[in-house]
Amino acid sequence: MTWINALASVFHDYLLVMDNLILIAVIVIVYVLGSPLYLLRRQRRHERDMEKVSRKLESAITELQRVSQQLKISPETEPETDQTRSEEEDTREVEPALVGQEPDEETEIQPPVLVGAEPPATVTEGGPWDARTQPDAPKPTTKPSRGVEETLASKWLIWIGAIAVGLSAVFLFRYAVDQGWLTPLTRVLLGLILGGLLLAAGEWTMRNPVKAVRRAVNPDYVPPALTGSGIFAIFVSSYAAHAMFGLLTAGTAFVVLGLVAYSALVLSLRQGPFVALLGFLAGYLVPALIEMPVTQSAPLFVYLFVLSAGCLLVMVWRKWWWFSYLTLVGAFLWPILYLLESWTMSDQGVLDAYALGLAVLFALLSTGLPIKRPQIPLWRWLIEMLADTSGLGFTLSGLLLLLLANAAEFNAAAFYFIGFYCASALLMASRRAALESLIIVAAAISLTAVLFWPEPASVTPALGAQTLPEPGFGPFSVPPEYSVYSVALWGLAVLFGGGGFIGSQRGRTPVVWTGVSTLMPLLFFCIGYWRVGKLETDISWAAVAAGLAVLFSAVAVAKARQTRDGRSDLMVAFYAAGATAAIALAFSCLLREAWLTVALSSETLALAWIWSRTQLSELRSIAMAVTIVVIVRLVANQEILEYQGDFLKIFGWVIYGYGIPAVANLLAARIFARSRVDAAATTCEIAGVGFAFLMVALQLKLWTSGGIYTPSWLWRLFDQSVQTLWWIAAAGLLLFEARRSGRKWPYPAGLGLLAISVVVVFLSHVFTLSPLLTNESVGYFPLMNLLGLAYFLPAVLFFFIGHSNRFKLANNLRSLFQGAAGVLIFIYISLETRRAFWGTNIGLSGSTEPTNGELYAYSAVWIVFALCLLFIGIVRVSVPLRYASLAVLMVTVAKVFLLDMSDLSGLFRVASFLGLGLTLIGIGRVYQRFVFRPVVSDQASDSD
Repeated sequence: MTWINALASVFHDYLLVMDNLILIAVIVIVYVLGSPLYLLRRQRRHERDMEKVSRKLESAITELQRVSQQLKISPETEPETDQTRSEEEDTREVEPALVGQEPDEETEIQPPVLVGAEPPATVTEGGPWDARTQPDAPKPTTKPSRGVEETLASKWLIWIGAIAVGLSAVFLFRYAVDQGWLTPLTRVLLGLILGGLLLAAGEWTMRNPVKAVRRAVNPDYVPPALTGSGIFAIFVSSYAAHAMFGLLTAGTAFVVLGLVAYSALVLSLRQGPFVALLGFLAGYLVPALIEMPVTQSAPLFVYLFVLSAGCLLVMVWRKWWWFSYLTLVGAFLWPILYLLESWTMSDQGVLDAYALGLAVLFALLSTGLPIKRPQIPLWRWLIEMLADTSGLGFTLSGLLLLLLANAAEFNAAAFYFIGFYCASALLMASRRAALESLIIVAAAISLTAVLFWPEPASVTPALGAQTLPEPGFGPFSVPPEYSVYSVALWGLAVLFGGGGFIGSQRGRTPVVWTGVSTLMPLLFFCIGYWRVGKLETDISWAAVAAGLAVLFSAVAVAKARQTRDGRSDLMVAFYAAGATAAIALAFSCLLREAWLTVALSSETLALAWIWSRTQLSELRSIAMAVTIVVIVRLVANQEILEYQGDFLKIFGWVIYGYGIPAVANLLAARIFARSRVDAAATTCEIAGVGFAFLMVALQLKLWTSGGIYTPSWLWRLFDQSVQTLWWIAAAGLLLFEARRSGRKWPYPAGLGLLAISVVVVFLSHVFTLSPLLTNESVGYFPLMNLLGLAYFLPAVLFFFIGHSNRFKLANNLRSLFQGAAGVLIFIYISLETRRAFWGTNIGLSGSTEPTNGELYAYSAVWIVFALCLLFIGIVRVSVPLRYASLAVLMVTVAKVFLLDMSDLSGLFRVASFLGLGLTLIGIGRVYQRFVFRPVVSDQASDSD
């Protein structure tokens, strides 16, 4: 080993002079980059050889088919002669060599076998047309199953051997170091030499496979195992040269290790997925293994971008869909880690450029993913967008841009890169129709950015900027804190509006382009009016909306004058719908509060009318989406509680705030239902009925409480009773409509509303808001008082709905609601009895405890009520009514024995027990006489 150490010493001195860098880098490049280039050149030559052999095989097959046809039409079988045999042998062709193997002239000549051709028939003495001629039975060609021994020998043992070879290199180095045989440079050189030899061995075994192995093993795992071991040896040796021996600086080691990983990806095009996985792991581990003295984002993300591009090229070349998941993880994990650990504002441009570059890379280099597609068209379209690496990678790139924008507090650079992201989506979709789904992703990312933009904590006063009442601003005259956001809003609106219009001229899916062109400017206008204008009335915002309406109308008119076809009709419909929406928004900017909802709901009716003229199904979906937006605004908007306004000095603003949307949606549902009742028609109908219900409920609340919002301590039984009566009536109307029309949605809606009414009556009327607890005034007159409103009328409605067959209701539910009505009647007569003793205030307190006369009156009233129920039950032959009568009697008996025995005295106690006893005896007699009458036998017994 002396001469090796001497040579190593010379090399070591030379490396010290050359900054310890150049020689090892040259060796790595020669071994790692030179061999892949040589292999690619060899592969091209083998591909040309394979094409030549394929052409020869095709000609041989054609010639063989011609000879076979001649044999079939021959009139008789001629004896085979040497000359005939010689001619047949001339038509045969040499068996083509395997890919990567040169044709051997000494190879035994074999005739080609036609795939799927029938075997020759065995001809008897009668000739080929004899009935005894029968074809030879074909032999089964089933592929024998691979046993455990073959699997171990051909696959797992090879991989284990490759690992063992790599570990042997490590152990050899460790032993040599322990013995002091090798200097650091010598160890590195030997590792590189070992890696080069393993790479050469892998290529040699790929080009010269053992024939026995070639026939028995498919695929052959020996070449990739050797190649992977070589890559591992070179990678470990290069890393040791930096981390253990200090022969390479951090920058040089970073470049060398990156080249090794990238070369492994190149070799995987020939060697298979194992080498590709090794290159992937090595490439994305390099930034974690090499610790740079100064963290610089530009070199790191340039390297990651080049590595991700290489992984995507390998994925597309070899159609490895699983490799795309790994690439997604590696490409997006590093920027997130960097954002959490080393982020500074100076890195924003680098990381944003990296995210934008990844978006373009994943869009252009894509493959399909094995994801199940749903049956629903909309969900299927969305899943198909994400089931391709273009859509998934582009979406993740957009989310990365949002994270970076949030870290930079959505400054101007963040919005610029989001704009470039959206522009790239429009450009690529216009060039390649398969990428049109990226437009929707870009639109969603841009909307998310403008929605999550943080409002400034303080605003710098600017002369002339404040054109609206505090705190709103005009669309263009804004303070400095709003200038970037305002420019971003209008820039994105112009980008999507203009880009969508240009793409709609020749795009494969005009509905996507036209929809983006009309919808996105309107959405950006609404967001700006909300976040900048603060929804204050201003003519400047109305002017912008009117300008949009004029622009959309001009496009619609221009398209209507052109040659009418499906594309032009679609554009006319969408731009006309956009014009109506812009007009509605313009009126909303001039009016206040509820009129914005009115404008949106009017847009639904306008879309329905345009649909009736064009019959474009996309307009139904847009109308349904607008209806959902109106529902969310009217149901979830807390600012509604503070709205002010009236109508004719009698009604509140809810008459037009909810009434107009109700009418508009009901008319739209009627128009849509002319052709078919689908989700759009049903949604509009449900929205119209819901808005009508809320209009009446809120107007009743304005009349009873004076406002929509009432604190809990001011909420009275009278207010709740009015609301409950309306709820029960509306539930009855829905159940009646369900019985009349047979539509599906009114039944669950009516049943749910009726169930809520029952719960509210027994929790609120009977307990929390009971006049016994709140001492609320109930009035002087019987029946026409608060007790009748809170208990008697709900009982009548419950009984009517449960009894009448005009309402769609299950039989068990009918008995339930009738029972609820009976309980409310019982409570009502009890409270009326107390009102008769105490007047308008019947609350329980220490000074208003029941007297003897009141306690006796309860028993008498309950007995009378039980007798009435029994009478009606006997007359109508109703078992539930008789059971209800018995239940009231049991309550009365319990009250008499538990309360009257101790609380009553004198004649009241006597009268209570005497009345109860006589009543019970009489009821027993009535049951014997009218309910349980004995059955008289029609047959008379014979006397002796």
